[in-house]
Amino acid sequence: MWRVLALTVLVAGLLPVAWGQAQSQSKAVTEIETVIAAQKDKVGAILLQQQRSLADGCGTLAILMPSAVTVYEPLQMQSGKPVKGSWQVRYAVDACGMAQLRNIAMDVVNGNIALAEMVPGDTLTDRALQKDVLKSFDMAAEVAMPKCVGNPVIRETRVQIHPNGADDVWQELWIGRMCGRDVGQIVKFMPNAKGTTFRMSLPKATLAK
Repeated sequence: MWRVLALTVLVAGLLPVAWGQAQSQSKAVTEIETVIAAQKDKVGAILLQQQRSLADGCGTLAILMPSAVTVYEPLQMQSGKPVKGSWQVRYAVDACGMAQLRNIAMDVVNGNIALAEMVPGDTLTDRALQKDVLKSFDMAAEVAMPKCVGNPVIRETRVQIHPNGADDVWQELWIGRMCGRDVGQIVKFMPNAKGTTFRMSLPKATLAK
């Protein structure tokens, strides 16, 4: 089993809390640790495939450890098997000799754990918000590189301005790869009573190739 002493848990809409700080969390933490650890081989295969799509000529990746979990629906167990739950796991990885972050969504579906690849990096977005940002990112990339066929592959996200609370604005840099070149967008996220909206703009600095 992975060493998860440094793992943090984030209940959607709240700030991170170190796992183990609250005694009442201990059972739930142990259960979700066990479920996450059981997915190691599947997660490794998904992240390796993602790495091959991200890297230019380098397709090696080793998972170091899961470093954080964002819980959208708490894990519920019945007779030792998961029956409900939805969360996202962030993994620290060694990608071609570089320390990076990768993200996997996990959902309990008919007693099984369904896994889905998410964009790399330390983004604070959930799956629904990522989907919306990706649509806008693709359109912006098409305008910037009209002769390039296909959509950019997001290779990195970086939080530039961190929120202090659930209702605070935050900002991220998203970097994609398209036709051998990097394309980037600064994304400003603005939570409100109905959800989260965002606004995109071009970064001032030239992105590294």
